[in-house]
Amino acid sequence: MTTTAIRRPTASNVNLHVGAPGPAVATETAALLNESLGSGFVRVSDLAELTAGRGGVLVRARNRPGQLLGAATARVLGRESVDALRDRLSRAGIEAGWDGHRVGELKSIVVAPTARGMGLGTDMLAASIDFLKASGCRYVVSASWVSADPEQSSLRMLERAGFARMATIPAFWADDQDAAGYLCPECGAQCACAATVLVLKFDA
Repeated sequence: MTTTAIRRPTASNVNLHVGAPGPAVATETAALLNESLGSGFVRVSDLAELTAGRGGVLVRARNRPGQLLGAATARVLGRESVDALRDRLSRAGIEAGWDGHRVGELKSIVVAPTARGMGLGTDMLAASIDFLKASGCRYVVSASWVSADPEQSSLRMLERAGFARMATIPAFWADDQDAAGYLCPECGAQCACAATVLVLKFDA
């Protein structure tokens, strides 16, 4: 995927870069994501794999001097991932009804604390949604951390973009943490954080 820069009106001194990262960019971006989401949540190799074969996208926000202000990741889910999420929702009493449709996932959006309030999260979300829609997805799902601090949650931003709540699932990331071995920024080695799962449906 060719990396492109998109100028956004919400922050005239900021460019969005959409596409595959080089090694230095992947290292820098992983550090920003892990600082917010937990040490080891994203590996540098994950970001290269994400964009391989056009199956996912990495969006970065930079100011004119080149400082990284934010990053977002999204991907088209494979059948096993869709089935696993559908099973989790079913156990929460929700039937997803995604049969026969391609499903995308907004995996993460992080904005550096010094850059919040500039609309960067909304811009990166829009770029991620555009990628997933262009990739043939009918639905986009995302898990928003349940936090008492609105600044630490993507819930309001997702709902403003048209996402609807499906279910809130306790200890949502516990299995992923066991498999990947990362540290939750709130709970440490035993993540008990809940997540609200939301979905956006594109018109046919």
